[in-house]
Amino acid sequence: MATELIRLIDPDSAHAVEETAKAVGKAIDAAADAGKYAAGVLGDLPHDLVGIMGDWVKQQRARRWAGLQADSEQILRERGVENRSDASPSIAIPLIAAAINEDRDGLKELWAKLLAAALDPARAGYFRLAFIEAAKKMEQLDAKVLREATSHGGAISEHTRKQISAALRVSGDEVDVSIQNL
Repeated sequence: MATELIRLIDPDSAHAVEETAKAVGKAIDAAADAGKYAAGVLGDLPHDLVGIMGDWVKQQRARRWAGLQADSEQILRERGVENRSDASPSIAIPLIAAAINEDRDGLKELWAKLLAAALDPARAGYFRLAFIEAAKKMEQLDAKVLREATSHGGAISEHTRKQISAALRVSGDEVDVSIQNL
């Protein structure tokens, strides 16, 4: 018995494994043929679509960057800032990256004000990364409520909330949600 070899797979099991391997091989060949067919029918379309979308996104970001620069320069001029400072890369990079992806008006204005603050030597030392993170989380109504609240001195009483609601033509509940988000 010690000299007898132990067979791990009997002949019937070996045949079943072989037939399964053949079937899987045929399925793989069929999938490859389907892929070749799809590639032939679609041609370069998927690749071209990705390229076109990438180009479109780049153009949109370039336009937004130009607009952001113009808006922030206008804010600096209005503040009387003649010698702007360079923002620290640790501030400028995340700020610009977030700002060029925003196309909603109230939020674009907020990003321009943040960039102007980062470039203003009188304000740059007080600029915090938390401002960028807070702005990323804002919705358009939040930015409008923030602007209205600051025009009322920043303190939000029941009377101020009603004034903001009327000025923005939104419900008091919507103003409350924005205030909570801020």
